[in-house]
Amino acid sequence: MSFHAEPMKKKATYYSIKEATFRLKTNKEDPEAQLREYTNPKTKEEGVAYERVYKFMCGLITDISFVDSTLKDGTILRNLHINLGENDDGISQIISLGVDDRYATDFMKRLPQIDLTKEVRLTPYDFEKDGPRRVGISVAQKDEADNFTVAIGNNFFTKVEGEGTEKKYTNLHGYPEPTEDDSSDWPFYFKRVSKFLIAYTKENVLPKLEAGARSGIPHSSPIPRSYEEEHKNDDFSDPSQIPF
Repeated sequence: MSFHAEPMKKKATYYSIKEATFRLKTNKEDPEAQLREYTNPKTKEEGVAYERVYKFMCGLITDISFVDSTLKDGTILRNLHINLGENDDGISQIISLGVDDRYATDFMKRLPQIDLTKEVRLTPYDFEKDGPRRVGISVAQKDEADNFTVAIGNNFFTKVEGEGTEKKYTNLHGYPEPTEDDSSDWPFYFKRVSKFLIAYTKENVLPKLEAGARSGIPHSSPIPRSYEEEHKNDDFSDPSQIPF
């Protein structure tokens, strides 16, 4: 048997998105914990979770990866991991989303437009206003005054105004066009979209991150306490500020 050494995994904290907010698992003894009741979509069993809740997260994207995990029943899940660097204790701060999740899909649509050498502010949203439900992650970067005012738009759509309130979109960069068959099987179309975005990310974004790591781009700590406290009452969910 040839020599093999398993590298030590770095410590990491994992965040999810629930109810358009970032969630960090904790316990009921945590003074910052919030109780969330839920129902398992498969078993229909009810339960409770104790979580810390964040409206947004800030940091420098240091890594993007796709990670497979296997449930007890053999189901294989693939997650998108967005690494926002390490906190002051050297622990990586990672957002973990199912690749077919609408938050993950929306983020991957914006990802190619992000300047990976600069910090981002990520803000989940989920609302209905004057049309269909909107679910995704608003992405902003800093302007010359060091404020998060530069909105990052969709890399694959060009919006063309039609007559009245009608809006038409042109897909770019090979983004899958829906066919007549898709109208009777939208889940299949959305699966095609997910596969396309994963492939596009691997081919066009990951090499940039790897090049940045080799060049020694400095990392930043996500969710700066001072910034979060200063802006804790800000409303980042204004639909007019989200570039679809």
